[in-house]
Amino acid sequence: MRTSTSKPLHAALVTGAASGVGRYTAARLAARGTRVAAIDTDEAGLHALAATSPLVTPFVCDVSDEAATRAAVHSAHTTVGPFAQVVHCAGIAPLGRVLDQSTADFERAMRVNYLGTVYVAQAAVPILVERGGGSFIAIASIAGWIPLTDIGAYSASKAAVIAFCEVLAAESRHAGIRVVCVCPAAVETPMLQGLRRDHPDVINDRPGLPPAAIYDAAERALRRGQLFSFPGRGTKALWRARRAAPVKLTRLLDTAIKRQRSGSAGPPRGDAPSAPGENSTSHLP
Repeated sequence: MRTSTSKPLHAALVTGAASGVGRYTAARLAARGTRVAAIDTDEAGLHALAATSPLVTPFVCDVSDEAATRAAVHSAHTTVGPFAQVVHCAGIAPLGRVLDQSTADFERAMRVNYLGTVYVAQAAVPILVERGGGSFIAIASIAGWIPLTDIGAYSASKAAVIAFCEVLAAESRHAGIRVVCVCPAAVETPMLQGLRRDHPDVINDRPGLPPAAIYDAAERALRRGQLFSFPGRGTKALWRARRAAPVKLTRLLDTAIKRQRSGSAGPPRGDAPSAPGENSTSHLP
């Protein structure tokens, strides 16, 4: 069964729905007439979202908790009906150099970003299969393909999400499940704004992509039957360059970032890429 992106879905599940890409996606689906089960840890943010539409039902849940995630997804299923689409946006972005960050940061990044994806998929995809098919969209990051200094824990967790989605797509295709893994450059969200405030030495003030661009990209990928989507100017070119010359590209990007942080004038020299590869902001959704 193929889920059309041009018609309203009967029901959908959205994680990370209290802010950023998740909030935009939930509101957009509800505006189309879709019943939305909205999951997040931020109870106040969820209720603020629910106040915008009677079609949004909030479920407070931390996706890093397997039992809680299974319970929330089951409750969402029984409350809003069998959903045709899952949009998994929940995530965190701890920053720091890998030898300086606490192991707790690494564990939390993997538990929320990677295991959260696993838990949501294991709870929700069987529901999609039972209804005859549907789509599972996960928001990863170009940082999962191009690891850089100061975002090692985040990059590793998103790389795991990318690998998981590729295997999930192969294993569930026969059941009518279409998987899309969106790997954007930076997205203008409250999380990015907080990172700018807390890590001005790492994150600059260049505007990120609008949240609308992320779900638009996911829908295009669904229509085209694509597993991966790379919204953002130059993002797909960076992905291709990374596949062709991984070590060289990483060195060029790190050089460009260091030059920018030191306040050097002028663009990167040689064949260092231009935006979005000029700064690590571009690698955080």
